[in-house]
Amino acid sequence: MKPEANALYEEAAQYINRVLGRRAVSVRRIHRVIEQAKQVRRSGGAFALLHYSTELVHRLFAPDEVEKLKRSSRYGELARRLIDLMVEERVITRREAMMLKRAVR
Repeated sequence: MKPEANALYEEAAQYINRVLGRRAVSVRRIHRVIEQAKQVRRSGGAFALLHYSTELVHRLFAPDEVEKLKRSSRYGELARRLIDLMVEERVITRREAMMLKRAVR
């Protein structure tokens, strides 16, 4: 794992936890999620990864928390940086990243 990945994971975890007002995620949890996502992608492809990510969001956050994060000031910036990191980690392709970035506003 690259040092900049750890720094971004730390920044993202702190931001999410601050916005939600609870300890929702940790750097360690983000690392595990990325490793699980790689495994899901290898074994099941893009659709399995999409299903995994959707289920993950519902396990980690309540619907109102998801909306709160989406409305937060740095949501788009952090989401795009994490998407770029997922390309570097070979979880998603560059093309998939472009599609995801269009969906993140």
